Amino acid sequence: EADLVVLVGSNLAWCHPILHQRVLRAKESRGTKLVVVDPRRTASCDGADLHLPLAPGSDVALFNRLLTEAAVRGVVDPAFLKKTNGFEEALQTAQADDVSVTGLSPADLEAFVDLWCGTKKVVTVFSQGVNQSTSGADKVNAILNCHLATGRIGTPGCGPLSVTGQPNAMGGREVGGLANMLACHLDLEEAAHRNAVRDFWQAPQMPDAAGLKAVDMFRAVGDGRIKALWIIHTNPAVSMPDADAVRDAIAGCDFVVVSDVTGATDTARLADVVLPAAAWAEKDGTVTN
Repeated sequence: EADLVVLVGSNLAWCHPILHQRVLRAKESRGTKLVVVDPRRTASCDGADLHLPLAPGSDVALFNRLLTEAAVRGVVDPAFLKKTNGFEEALQTAQADDVSVTGLSPADLEAFVDLWCGTKKVVTVFSQGVNQSTSGADKVNAILNCHLATGRIGTPGCGPLSVTGQPNAMGGREVGGLANMLACHLDLEEAAHRNAVRDFWQAPQMPDAAGLKAVDMFRAVGDGRIKALWIIHTNPAVSMPDADAVRDAIAGCDFVVVSDVTGATDTARLADVVLPAAAWAEKDGTVTN
């Protein structure tokens, strides 16, 4: 139902192809506009109305400019702002920022601001290019400020939307477990949490300290501390930060197994063994798998 979709640091076409196809169908059927904010030109730019190749790390300046212009153009929502705190301080900070650090042309900046301010139903989709950067919290905050200031949140066709680099991350957090987290977002370090999962899973052996998270894990692969990898339904050679180093680490690993629906991903091409897997059947709705 969005009239404008803005992708920020997200190559939706590769990492969420089903969702991306829906966006393209919305463009065809109802004229939804698509803007891609990314230093790189990716496959997601192919169907975009506007690509903003901003300088890496300058997202905050871009969205601070948008917040400033939203105030100047009178598209802030006074009624919604009564439910928030800190708008004046956020606006002062935004006004003091220098948009020239983005390296974008005045014409592209104007086109983006015109589209965003002139469209009531806006969804801003952000991913690893924002979340996993050194100032990720500031970038997300700058995006949220624009939606909160204009009241474009919590209504059909509106809102900020964080999509992970690959679709299964929520499944790991909620029903699986991560290297630094037990299922259901429970803490490895807390005995009561470990006992709850141990009892529910009937699993007598439960770790009491975090393992290596993804970035640290591939560093350990690169320096030989980890000698075998089994990569299941993800494509870290593309989706991880510092992808070249990750690709080199996988290529140099003693033994790599990849389970996927295709052997043509960048990661699968580096595998010693490729195990075929069935695609998840659910293609509609919202699923944690």
